[in-house]
Amino acid sequence: MTINLEIKDRALEEKILSYISNRQKEVNELILEALEHFLKKDSSSLKYKIKNPEEYAKTLDFNIKESNPNYKLFEDIENIAEYSKELRKNAWK
Repeated sequence: MTINLEIKDRALEEKILSYISNRQKEVNELILEALEHFLKKDSSSLKYKIKNPEEYAKTLDFNIKESNPNYKLFEDIENIAEYSKELRKNAWK
């Protein structure tokens, strides 16, 4: 297994290096253990704002019912699994 890790937070880098130097394991195991320790358990390592979805949510209205009152959403999709995969694939482009 090969792990490439670029840490831009100097304080986090120092914590991880100190953590690794105090243990007697292979480097890959130590890196994985250190990442799990500092990123999952140490709330001071990762700080981010959580936005209220009610303030930022928008209702999408394509005026479909006005043009065709009997239209059911996604009724034209034949293969739902393929359609879902394609949506996920294109979501991050």
